[in-house]
Amino acid sequence: MLLQAWIGLNAADVLLTALSFAFGAVEFNPYLGTIALALSPERMLAIKLLFAVAIGGALWQRRAHGILRILNWSLVMVVMYNALIITYALQ
Repeated sequence: MLLQAWIGLNAADVLLTALSFAFGAVEFNPYLGTIALALSPERMLAIKLLFAVAIGGALWQRRAHGILRILNWSLVMVVMYNALIITYALQ
């Protein structure tokens, strides 16, 4: 269940990032921002999701459930923050 939550939360983050790009926002992560400028925002979103799935799979394989649980709660906060920013600041 932890791995599914991790993948779902990262998918929500990618969708919110794509929505914020549609409103004219930019990526603040310097690594992902560089990828978006070098390749394209669509490829950056795909790389972001694939990297998250790889990290989640590696943590699941190593049975690091405590770390995955902490990362899930952290990502819940990130998704909620992004949703609030899109709702109130970008419209």
